[in-house]
Amino acid sequence: MSEREPHVPVIDISQDDSTASQQLFDALTTSGFACLTNTGLWEMAQLYSDQARKFFDLPAEEKVKFARPAAGGENGGWASIGREQLSSDRPGDYKEIYNMDLKIRGNPCSASPVLDTPECWSLWNEFEKVSNKVLYLIGLGLKLNDPYQLVKTHTFPECNKNSSALRLAWYPKVDKDALKPGQIRCGEHSDYGSITLLYSSAPGLQVMNRELGEYVDAGFIEGGIYVNIGDMLQMWSGDVLIANKHRVLIPEEQYLNQDRMSVIFFAQPDNDAVIETLDGSGKYPPVIADQWLTGRFLATYDQ
Repeated sequence: MSEREPHVPVIDISQDDSTASQQLFDALTTSGFACLTNTGLWEMAQLYSDQARKFFDLPAEEKVKFARPAAGGENGGWASIGREQLSSDRPGDYKEIYNMDLKIRGNPCSASPVLDTPECWSLWNEFEKVSNKVLYLIGLGLKLNDPYQLVKTHTFPECNKNSSALRLAWYPKVDKDALKPGQIRCGEHSDYGSITLLYSSAPGLQVMNRELGEYVDAGFIEGGIYVNIGDMLQMWSGDVLIANKHRVLIPEEQYLNQDRMSVIFFAQPDNDAVIETLDGSGKYPPVIADQWLTGRFLATYDQ
């Protein structure tokens, strides 16, 4: 896949913390997105996404055995094309997804053995490390008294305390006859939690250009992992950090017969974390992280 120049800042996360923090803070307070290099994630995510295709290639009657619950706030499992509706103004998204989380790990009734593998959890551990590094750099940028304050509220290994998820998103080849009016691969939305880390096998991501008021291609570079702010971290920061909207369109005619894979890590705060503005301004009323996420999941899947 050829590279396309990113329309969001590219930041080498391996450089000194002071420089990386300033560059990341500038990006996440303006576009809400950045493309990170030298994370060590790209190759691992690429290999795992190739493995994940074996699951999505299974017949629907096999995949449905591991379906996400039909209702409620639980998030682990598979969802078919159209099941997830990220934009209320459009039909459900033209994609399949599978959310891996610690609640279903090791449970053969809930987690597909094709996906619940050592490679999955090695990748999860690396996503944790990069998430912690990003949260620390954000703490530096926000000039928190303790720059690790956000890191301490994200105890990823604790399955009963934290609802972070590793998502596989498969965008199949497009059957134009099956498309509903207005349906796209991923509807316009902002993410729900703290930060999101994204690997994609091909271009397609668009982000809102807040100056122009229109969506622009995010670009694509091999080795680049995109990071963006979620709603909770925007509220936490009192709107200093921006949870920008983004989407994935149906591709141009010549690319309709090409599928696309993404591996996404949603870094969520601990379930009992109280999200209230860090500067004490009270711009948003306090909310419990688990209550916020449960409400958003219900709106996404149970419309």
